[in-house]
Amino acid sequence: MEKNLDNSSGVEIIAEVANTHQGDPNYAYQLASKCLSSGANAVKFQIYFANELLSKNHPKYNHFKKQSFSPSTWKDIFNSLRCKNKKIYADVFGIEAFNLARNCDLDGFKIHSSDLSNNEILEKINNKKKKYFLSAGGSTIREIHTSLKFLNKKNIQPVLMHGFQAYPTKINDNNLKRILFFKKIFKKRCEVGFQDHTFGGSKMATVIPNLAVSLGAKYIEKHVILKRLKNRIDYYSSFEPNELEKFVNLIKTKKQLNIKKKIKNKIFGSQDFKFSQAELNYRNNFKKVWFSKKEIKKNVIVKKKDLIMKRIHNEKINSIALDNFIKKKSLINIKKETPINKSMVLNEVIALIIVRSASKRLPKKSHLSICGYKTIEHLILRLKQSKKINKIILCTTRKKEDKIFKLISKKHKIDIFFGDNLDVLNRMIGAIKNKKCDIVLRITGDDILIDPEYLDQSIQFHLKNNLEYSNNKKLPSGMEIEVFDKKLLLDIQKLSVNTKNTEYLSFYINNNIEQIQNGTLNLKKDYRKIRMTLDHYNDFIVIKSFLEKMKINNKLFTYSLNDVVKFYNNNKDLFKINKIKKIKGKKLNTTFDWTKLD
Repeated sequence: MEKNLDNSSGVEIIAEVANTHQGDPNYAYQLASKCLSSGANAVKFQIYFANELLSKNHPKYNHFKKQSFSPSTWKDIFNSLRCKNKKIYADVFGIEAFNLARNCDLDGFKIHSSDLSNNEILEKINNKKKKYFLSAGGSTIREIHTSLKFLNKKNIQPVLMHGFQAYPTKINDNNLKRILFFKKIFKKRCEVGFQDHTFGGSKMATVIPNLAVSLGAKYIEKHVILKRLKNRIDYYSSFEPNELEKFVNLIKTKKQLNIKKKIKNKIFGSQDFKFSQAELNYRNNFKKVWFSKKEIKKNVIVKKKDLIMKRIHNEKINSIALDNFIKKKSLINIKKETPINKSMVLNEVIALIIVRSASKRLPKKSHLSICGYKTIEHLILRLKQSKKINKIILCTTRKKEDKIFKLISKKHKIDIFFGDNLDVLNRMIGAIKNKKCDIVLRITGDDILIDPEYLDQSIQFHLKNNLEYSNNKKLPSGMEIEVFDKKLLLDIQKLSVNTKNTEYLSFYINNNIEQIQNGTLNLKKDYRKIRMTLDHYNDFIVIKSFLEKMKINNKLFTYSLNDVVKFYNNNKDLFKINKIKKIKGKKLNTTFDWTKLD
C-alpha cells in the first residue's frame, strides 16, 4: 500500500560522501558523480585538516591526517563536478576548512554539531546567497539557539538538520518528532531537515526519511557509498547509487510505503526533547572543546586568537561557549595544545545566603541562639573561611520582619539584598545584578554547618569540568551547596513558565537536566543519611548539641566533615528525634517554555 505525503514538495536530496573515500580522491569524485547522475540535488563532502579537528594525542589524529585532501585536490574535485542545477556543499571542521570551501565558491556549508559553539567559524559566515546548515545531533536547545541567533543577526536563515550517526542509528533513536519540536520552537528562524543514518541495506533507510518529509523536513541527507562493503567507513548508513536513485524517485512521487503503527510510533518518538543514550554517547564523543593555540602566560588576558576548538579523547570536559574564557585573566601558565577549563581563568564567585524569618515549621529559626551566636551567624562565619568566594550576600525578603538581617549583615561586613518573598530566583538575580559575577552559590539559611573545604572543592569541580550547575549533595543534609553559572540562572528565569516556586530551584534543574551541563562532587562515601539541616525544633536540638560539643573541643567554627560523622556515629540515638518521614511533595510547575528563546 502507498499513500501521498502532504508536504514533500521542494525536498532537496543531499548525497553525503563523508569519509567513505578513505583518502582516495578518485573514489570521492566517482561516487559524487554517480550520485548526481542518480538524481540527488546536491553532494556534500567533509573538509577537514587534522590539526584543527582533533587534539594531537587523539588516537584518530593520524588517521584523519592521512585521508584529508590537499587544497589543490579539493579544487580539482569540485571543478570536475560542477554542473547546472546541481549543488556542492561541504561540512567544514575549522577555519582552514571553511576558508578553503569559501575560496572554492561552494554552494553551501554545514557546521557540524561539534562546532555549534565555535565562534571562529560562525563569525566568518557573511554571504547571504549561500546555503548554511547547522547539525543539531547531540546538541542542547540552548546551544542550537545561540548558533541560530548568531546567524539570524546577519539576516541568515540556516537549515537545522536533525539526526546523528550511531553506526547505524537504531530506528527508535531517530525521534522524528523533534522535527516538529524544532519547527515550533524556532519557527521562521530556520528551515528544518533530516540527516539519516539508518542501516543503508534496510527498508527503514527509505521509510524513515520519508516519514521525516511528512513531518516537514525540507532537506534529506543520505550517506552514500559505491558498494556497501564492511571495510569502508560509514558503510553502515550508506546507500549505493542505484538505491539512492530509487529513493529520489520515491520522494519525487510523494509516496511512501505503509508501515505498522507500532513501528511508526517508535520512529516518531516523543515531541519532548529527550536524548537517547546513543545520542548522549554521540555528544560525548564528538563535541569539540577549546584548546590553547599557543602558550598562555599566567596573569594575561585571554583573547580569541589564543584558542581553537578540537575534539578531545578520553578526558571528561564539557563543551562551552568561548565567552567563558576570553577577556578573563589566566590564573596559571597554560601550555600549547591544552584543553581549557574555567578553573584556568579568573571567575568572580558570589555566595548567596537565601534566608527569611517566616517559617511554618520553626518560626525565626535563623535568629535562634547557639553558643552565643544566631544560627545565621554560624553560617556566615563558616562561609568566610572559603578561599574561593569573592563576596557574600544575605538574600532576604522585603517583609518587615526581615529588616533585622540588615544589622547582621552590617555586623559581619557582608552585603544584603531585599527582594521577592516567593520568587527566590528573582531575588537571587536581583542580588547579583550590576555586580561582577560569573559563579553563584545558592546556600539556604537552613544549612548552617557548611563545610568550607568541600565548598571550595565544589567550586573547583564546577570550574574544572566546565559545568553550568553542580552540587555536593552526597554531604550530610545541612552541609551542601549548589553552584550555578550566572548565565544559567538568567536562562532559567527567562524560560520558566512559573517562577513563584523557585524556593525549590533544584526541581527546575532536575526536571530539565538533559539541557544543562551538570555534575555532583564525588565523595568516597555518601553521607546523605546524616541529617544536620535546620527545619524543625528537633533539628535545632541536634545541631545545638553538636556545636556545643565543638565549642568544648575548641572547634566551634573550625570543625570538619569528619567531626560531623564522628558525632553522628557516637550519638545515633539522638539523631532518631530528627528523623523525618518522607512527605509527598507538592506538584510544581517547573516547565521551560523554549519559545521564549526568541
